[in-house]
Amino acid sequence: MARIVALLATVAAIYGVASAVTCTPSETYCGSRLLKIDANNRKAIKSSLAAGKQTADDAHVSQSVFWCVPSGVPAGDSGLLFVTYCDPKNACQEGGALGGVGDACSTTSSTTSPKIRR
Repeated sequence: MARIVALLATVAAIYGVASAVTCTPSETYCGSRLLKIDANNRKAIKSSLAAGKQTADDAHVSQSVFWCVPSGVPAGDSGLLFVTYCDPKNACQEGGALGGVGDACSTTSSTTSPKIRR
């Protein structure tokens, strides 16, 4: 009986690793970047969006920010936590948006750019 339990625990651990998202723990990622890293991350992204009560359309998949959860932190099966959706006035910027630390929403509106008068 103990061997069966150990075998099932091993299979569950292997399956969990095989289905986990590909990312660096404790780092924030745009959905678009997660898809560039591994197209198989789409399932984890959609699962994280659902857990965050968000729409799983293409815009939300690519333009949302996610946190790659370190081991030991409960985040469901996806390994990601939804942080925020970068609405049409913002864009999910890969790297550098937080001073070089992770991905984040960045204002893209031309109204925020400094105007140079001549």
